[in-house]
Amino acid sequence: MAETEYPASWYAATRDGAFVRPCLSASVRADVAVVGGGFAGLHTARLLAERRLSVVLVERRRIGWGASGRNGGFVGAGYALRSGALIERLGVDHARRLYAQSQRGVAIVHEAVKEMARADIVMGWGRLTVSRTDQGADFAQRTRALAEKLGATFEPWDTERVRGLLATRRYHQALHDAQGFHIHPLNFALALAADIERRGVRVHEGSEARALERQGIEWRLRTAMGEVTARHVVLAGNADLGRVHRLAGAVLPVATYVAVTGKLGPQLDAAIRWHGAIGDTRRAGDYYRIVDGDRLLWGGRITTDTREPRRLRAMMRADILAVYPQLGDVAIEYAWPGLMGYALHKMPQVGEIEPGLWACTAFGGHGVAQTAAGADAVAAGIAREDDRWRLFAPFGTGWAGGALGRAATQLVYWRLQASDWWDEKRQARNAETLRS
Repeated sequence: MAETEYPASWYAATRDGAFVRPCLSASVRADVAVVGGGFAGLHTARLLAERRLSVVLVERRRIGWGASGRNGGFVGAGYALRSGALIERLGVDHARRLYAQSQRGVAIVHEAVKEMARADIVMGWGRLTVSRTDQGADFAQRTRALAEKLGATFEPWDTERVRGLLATRRYHQALHDAQGFHIHPLNFALALAADIERRGVRVHEGSEARALERQGIEWRLRTAMGEVTARHVVLAGNADLGRVHRLAGAVLPVATYVAVTGKLGPQLDAAIRWHGAIGDTRRAGDYYRIVDGDRLLWGGRITTDTREPRRLRAMMRADILAVYPQLGDVAIEYAWPGLMGYALHKMPQVGEIEPGLWACTAFGGHGVAQTAAGADAVAAGIAREDDRWRLFAPFGTGWAGGALGRAATQLVYWRLQASDWWDEKRQARNAETLRS
């Protein structure tokens, strides 16, 4: 195995112990082969094992190595494509059913934590989505109308309530989802891996999927030293799928960054008096939460340039102080990049793409619960229980455009970020005019 140590992060520094699992070095058979040891693959394997199907899971590096072990840890309903856009494209009924599937994903994560007796993995309750521009007097009415259309549980908070808990003038109104929560994602991934092994799933690390071919009604999945023959294969590799199938070309690797401060003491509680998950509504918005009592875990920025910035810690410190200058010169003890898998349409790629070949990928930075939602749909399809995976069918698995697609996506991000910046500046200028 080429890599055995997890990339440096606060999660890696506080993770559970995890032995290195053996690579696949023989020819084996199973009902299902799963490619990818992140949340999508782990949930799929777990849900299939619950249905008494035999499963082999292969992972190129380690369990939770990629986005699943490095993300913000937010668990909540919804998708990268915003709900209003879903309704416009698909209509209320279809959008409501998709949203309900994402809520099912939240429930699956919560149920798994309880079944594994790992309450320590949950680090706080509630999810708050704040706006950096005033949403107007009808915000509460619009929010409740949207929640009713979707069957959602979120509720509007006014500016006064938001600022009573978050000591910054940057924020105005917010959506509060009491059903959301936040977790230690790497420990959750490791716990899922141990759990599926107890259920009979064979898990192999250091086993890159290199080739896939059909043999009659079965598939043969090859790694460097072994192979799996199975009736079904689930591709759950996200942005790290590799060349095993053309699906890799349908997923854009997009970078984001996370940092964790040193211990901040009482000054953190004075600035942030709410211990749920917090994020803003901008395209490249900030997302953060309090961890370890008085550390701030802060994530943000989106780029298709996957190289780690040389001044990453300074960048993240500046982002924190732009919202909470009263924290002073905070020390950044950990900072790391992570790759998210995006499809151009901003929705997950979930479903049967060829007979017996399934996709469960491209969750666009919204994958902690949504991977469970996708896995739930795929597992039900493989077990021939229902075809809920067809909820995702309108979005497809088209080619993402390679380098040209990444360049075009970056231009879109820059345009949206400029629009966010201009909206904030214009509103601030109007407010200053009114005061004078």
